[in-house]
Amino acid sequence: MAPKPKKAKKTKQQLEEERKQAEEAARLAEEERLRLEAEEQARKAAEEEKRQELIQLQTEREDARLASERQQLEPTFADLENRCAQERGLQQQAEDWERYLSCTPLPDVRDAAGVHAYFAEAATRQHKDIASVLHTCQEHYTLIRQCQQVHLAALQKGDTDLQQHCQKCVQQWQPVMEDAIDAHTASILQNPEEYQDESGGMQVCSQTSMLKYGLWVNTSKNPRLKTVDFPKLGISLEIPKLIALASVALRVQWRECDEHLEQCTTDFMAVGGVLHLDILSLPVPSNKANGWTLRPVTHDSLVIHRLAYPTPPAGADPEIWVPEEEPQPIGISISLPQGSILPSTNLQAAFWDQKHSLWSTADMSSVTVSGDSGAVAFQSKAIGCLAVVQKRTGLLPYQEWHVRPAGGQSGAQAMVGLQTGNPDISLTFKVTKEGTELVEPRLPRLAGIRGRSFAASVLLFELMQRGLYLTPQARDAGPADLALKEANVATAMCEDMALLGSTHLIKHSRWNRHLGAQVCLCRISQVNDWEEGGRIEVRHVDRIFSKEQASGPHQVLALMRRGLKGVALTDALDSTASCPVLPQYGSPEYDNTFSDRLHASIPALLSASAAQDTHEAAETVPAILEESSTADAAANAVSTAEDPAAAAAIVDSTMLDDVEPMLMRNLAELLDGLGVFSC
Repeated sequence: MAPKPKKAKKTKQQLEEERKQAEEAARLAEEERLRLEAEEQARKAAEEEKRQELIQLQTEREDARLASERQQLEPTFADLENRCAQERGLQQQAEDWERYLSCTPLPDVRDAAGVHAYFAEAATRQHKDIASVLHTCQEHYTLIRQCQQVHLAALQKGDTDLQQHCQKCVQQWQPVMEDAIDAHTASILQNPEEYQDESGGMQVCSQTSMLKYGLWVNTSKNPRLKTVDFPKLGISLEIPKLIALASVALRVQWRECDEHLEQCTTDFMAVGGVLHLDILSLPVPSNKANGWTLRPVTHDSLVIHRLAYPTPPAGADPEIWVPEEEPQPIGISISLPQGSILPSTNLQAAFWDQKHSLWSTADMSSVTVSGDSGAVAFQSKAIGCLAVVQKRTGLLPYQEWHVRPAGGQSGAQAMVGLQTGNPDISLTFKVTKEGTELVEPRLPRLAGIRGRSFAASVLLFELMQRGLYLTPQARDAGPADLALKEANVATAMCEDMALLGSTHLIKHSRWNRHLGAQVCLCRISQVNDWEEGGRIEVRHVDRIFSKEQASGPHQVLALMRRGLKGVALTDALDSTASCPVLPQYGSPEYDNTFSDRLHASIPALLSASAAQDTHEAAETVPAILEESSTADAAANAVSTAEDPAAAAAIVDSTMLDDVEPMLMRNLAELLDGLGVFSC
């Protein structure tokens, strides 16, 4: 085979030429890339500009339609609000007249001037005994309770000024009561001989419906003394030898109000009030000589001195002193009021940790409950403010809720059913124009409030005082795993539902918690068979919403509020396999599938839905139009069928003619107070 010829080497001139050609080709390719990139960017910019123009047109069109709907309904809603205002004015006049007839010295807590005048007068009162002190404190606690009720209502309505007013009042009144009780306690300890019994023992007891006071002075120092009983108060203490041998006094105070309810940074709440247990030092005793009683009176003798438990030795710093031995606990038994609900589980004893603003269960034993009597017992190595506590969020989130009409087609009543997160506790409320009543459960401890008409916020507060916390707040979102909605959106949705409360069945949606803070979702079904009595019982609600019929007299619809913009019907029924994904506002998907379905309010939505049904019916039976008795009727029907949007633009507000304004308002406040769309 002949050898391959050798390739001739390229000259420097050839190599240089090839390099220049490569550089030129690279330059041209880069220029082409930049040109294509610029063209692509220009195309995208043009498309984005066009999309923004379309979004702007879509927004303007939708806003104009929604504004037209709101304008049509404005007189009707204004009339409803005026009727509500008139009804509430009459109710307020009746309450004011009842207050006047009762001759109560207590002011309306919302009246700042009246509150100031009352406390100015109360500060000048002279108290002859502990009973008169407790009587004044009872008035103060009544006002504190009213403040807590008003604060809860203001919290639901977003009235920050009223919230701050109530908080300020409670913060100012609490020290006033503490000082009054402490001053009279110091007076008792300074004059012990006036309170000693025949055996030389000393115990002072007094109580009102909201307060209990007991003071025991250790006069015997008997090491065999194990128990200090306050039988009139239903309180008993098992004291360790350390206290039995000490020259001290024990003071107990039970208070019905949980004064730390709003301050607590954890999800505990007191059940059945709070118990203040204090160990007090005794003043220098008096001496008797020649018929005279010589009693040292100093500044220190006019105030009480609280001791720590266990008491540090003389000269020790109580902040850093640590006892050498583990202190023995103090046994506490107390009969709580019959209005306190005490579930058999999740009860704990706790003391108030002022430094961290929480109920602490450290150094506390478990709680034992004596049957249904309300008596509880526990042991504590801590003193101060003690309480039996339970998880505040134990009933959250709700498993289900529903609303159904009651009292017939023209009956101005609605029933609200609520299944809490505790499967053993479900509630039923009856809402009327007069207020809200608790119907179920029929527990003996709820007998004092069941069947009575309250404002929704007051009833929820009374339930909270009995251990049923049904007013979820932002601080409960984490502990209870709540999907909180924006407050104004949830309130608007509750007002929407209140419009349907006397004509529709309403039930929760399992997809509601998955749709974000600006979307509220539920299911509705119109009651159409009033002639047959109406399917409005609980069993009917369960059956109708379990079937979720797409048409017919028991059709179930998914109704959604999207922010404050409006409401719409959607296909997000519970029977769907997965949570629906809503199109982003302003997207082409929104314009194509959603924008025409959004309406300003419930009447506008139902009017549009009825117009759409009419349009579909006209398309399916065109022969009817041909057989119409008059040409005008046929023309009108064809016009409606060809332009359903025109029919939808006319809002039928007649559905609101039979709405009872106060029923609507009371139902909206109850649903909003329960936080049904955030639970």
